[in-house]
Amino acid sequence: MYADDVDFYSLSETKQRRLVHNKRVATTDQLLNELPKGKPAVRIFERSLDQLVLDKLEQGQYTIEELANHFSVQPADVRRILHKYRRRGSDDFTNENFKLNLLEERHGVIRGVDSDGRSLYYTLQTIPFFARVVDPTLMFSLLGLDEYVNTLPHIAEHIPGGKVTELDEDYAFVIGEYWNIDPEEVFEYLTEFDRAYIDTSLLPLPYIEDDEHYERVSRRFRQFEGVYRMFRGTSDHIQEVGEEFIGRIEQNQVGIATYQVMSIDFADFEWYVDQSGDNVLHNEIGDWIDQIARSLHPDEPTTDIDDSTEDTEINLRDEIQLILSEKRRTPAEIYEELPRDIQLGTDQSEVKAVLERLANTGVISKKNEESVFQYFQRQGKTWE
Repeated sequence: MYADDVDFYSLSETKQRRLVHNKRVATTDQLLNELPKGKPAVRIFERSLDQLVLDKLEQGQYTIEELANHFSVQPADVRRILHKYRRRGSDDFTNENFKLNLLEERHGVIRGVDSDGRSLYYTLQTIPFFARVVDPTLMFSLLGLDEYVNTLPHIAEHIPGGKVTELDEDYAFVIGEYWNIDPEEVFEYLTEFDRAYIDTSLLPLPYIEDDEHYERVSRRFRQFEGVYRMFRGTSDHIQEVGEEFIGRIEQNQVGIATYQVMSIDFADFEWYVDQSGDNVLHNEIGDWIDQIARSLHPDEPTTDIDDSTEDTEINLRDEIQLILSEKRRTPAEIYEELPRDIQLGTDQSEVKAVLERLANTGVISKKNEESVFQYFQRQGKTWE
């Protein structure tokens, strides 16, 4: 847990500040937010407290007090971390959606799952294997997308379990790459089900008729009922989540994880309404889900991009993919490796935007290292 080989006070002030900024330094009982006065005894965590707390939540269910005691910090330090990753929408200061980041990095979200009558127990609920393979957007499990399948183009109406198609092979390769699962394992599991495929703006998606599988995923993500009694769900909150999602679509910054976080947020709204009985909110949620379902249509217009702009982005994307390897790089580092003629007509923000789109659809991978995203091409197995 600790970097015992590092003497904090022997480091330069710049390195000390970086460690404090990255939430890696604590006194005997609390996390430091600024350099300490004097030279009190300090501990240096091997990684940020954020990451250590998330590691712990992947292992089980804990209250805020239990996590604070485990890391010898104040409950407020832990509460801030949980709030950061549980809040809906983007952060007001950084404009980052940390819940979305968590889904991209750990394929899960923090949920309140139980209570001892006084404190709430939290865990990091990861996306189960069935959903990863059969419902990667979580829209069938959490938002009832099956009610909208007739509004989307069908690629295959019915494929019986045990029969295999080229469509299954293509889908298994893409989804296996996204989750870092052997495509053959995806293929074997998927083809056990009677299934159909719809075409979407994201990728072809399978769906099955057996609702129980989707319901199990829904039960897994639904939080302890006490959470929804404390839940703040208003028309403004619903609009904020919906508009952020539509904004990402319009900016062409939407991927599998974007649909996951949107599905979870709107499912929380629906579960809140189940308890509150607010039918006005129920209708508003339904209107947004209608709009989100329409966004999946492959012919749904998003932004107006002229042909020259599209060609420029395709060229930039191809150059970036030639550079990427298993070595992790920041957008700035990738920009520096671009050919000179491409650099002259490209801004670093455009490089980052292309990297985000590639990562969102699982073409490449990204990793958050001390609040800096690095991108790389994962070398998976070749499946023939």
